[in-house]
Amino acid sequence: MSEIGQAAILLAALLIGLLLMGIQLWLLTVALELYLGGNGGQVWQLALVSGVIFLGGWAMLRLLRRRPRVRDTSTG
Repeated sequence: MSEIGQAAILLAALLIGLLLMGIQLWLLTVALELYLGGNGGQVWQLALVSGVIFLGGWAMLRLLRRRPRVRDTSTG
């Protein structure tokens, strides 16, 4: 893969990561507002969504660290 292609993939991953972090910060703000407003039961749903977002980000990191397998087609 060319250097330009690798840079584009890393930039896209960075932007997705920043977006996910922004969503998690927003979820934390909403959860704190609900908790302080006396609706603590709904906070667990937001914690579950935040956990799913975390696992998605972790999976993206694992995908980015993988090395592509190259088949040797010259030998038959």
